[in-house]
Amino acid sequence: MTSKAKIKWSDMLPSSTAQTLITDERITFLDGELGNTTTMTLSEETLQMLKRTVQIVFHAATSAQLHKTLPELAHTVLAPSICLTTYALKFPNLERFVFFSTAYANAHLWKAQESTDVSVDERIYPLGREEEDYYRIALEAWNAVQKTGSSEEYNAHDFPWPYAYAKHLAERLVLQKAGERNKMDKVLVIRPSVLGPADKFPFPGFATLHGAPSTACAAAYLLHAGRRIKLSTRCEKPHQESTIDEVPVDVVVDRTLVHVALGTSGCVHAVSGEQGRLSTEEWWCAVQKERRLPWNAKPSWTSDDWHSPNLHFVARRFKIIGTSFAFSQERTLRATEKLSAEEKKNLQLFADRSKPYSLHLRRHQIHHHAVEVAKKKKWPLCSAGLLCRKGRPVAHKT
Repeated sequence: MTSKAKIKWSDMLPSSTAQTLITDERITFLDGELGNTTTMTLSEETLQMLKRTVQIVFHAATSAQLHKTLPELAHTVLAPSICLTTYALKFPNLERFVFFSTAYANAHLWKAQESTDVSVDERIYPLGREEEDYYRIALEAWNAVQKTGSSEEYNAHDFPWPYAYAKHLAERLVLQKAGERNKMDKVLVIRPSVLGPADKFPFPGFATLHGAPSTACAAAYLLHAGRRIKLSTRCEKPHQESTIDEVPVDVVVDRTLVHVALGTSGCVHAVSGEQGRLSTEEWWCAVQKERRLPWNAKPSWTSDDWHSPNLHFVARRFKIIGTSFAFSQERTLRATEKLSAEEKKNLQLFADRSKPYSLHLRRHQIHHHAVEVAKKKKWPLCSAGLLCRKGRPVAHKT
């Protein structure tokens, strides 16, 4: 096996689980490179083996890259996605190509609408007119991004980050490639919202150090030394009306596996949805409980643009605090009707909100992020220990 996989699994998983994966003879490790290449830098023998044996491809190679520019994302998101899609569609036994996008690929709808709770369905939202061939337009946009680092459609819409547009474009390019080969029914696009720690599997609270964006966000707010944190919104009662859709990572995994098993194609949201999402007030209260020193910094809401330099630096990065999206999960609701009680017994298809939302299982990760922020901002490193409650890695408690 590759040393990279061994190091990663040993670092993020309980030792027994990591060892099971490392020693399982059913797992074959390939050390290749995705990008503008027809071979992925794999040997001809390996490529032929893949063609003969692969039935399902999961493309989940990138993490959320909110800080990167569109030209950078062309190399880290777009080109690799096109490369793997093009190659996978040649596999004669391919049953499903699963592309992981993000529910916030359509976050530009917040600026395109006036609602304080924007509904997002499980479909492609064209950036032009509905009747236009948005797959052809996607190719034109991709050519423009490669040549100039931008595109007309990107400049015409207010995405919170270039990453959201890159995923929006990648979805269309993946489907365009499938359409060329008459294999649209083979493509499943999974759109997670904000990834959060697992509810149950492999254990409650499981997350990689950089796998839960709201954890990093909480750490930065806990380090704030002032009384007010400036955030952007258009909601009249932002504490109650604005929401954060954070989805446990095991919900994302189980939804994906169920839809693959049922032969679903098209777009599917892996989200907490209207019933499971958090109000900003719920999330903020959980953050404040993790602060050691007694004073509480409070949000100061403004109607400034979400790119405004006047906002707290985390609000400028995270952007979606102060917004509210109602992501449909109708396709998963329909899918569960096809499953027996026995089949659903061990599946985590929906976020568990039976208990009050809490960050106490993330204390070790919050402290880690707080140290990173302090280093970057050149603040005293002791501030992380003074302001953030201490905790051990969750795996040590199981």
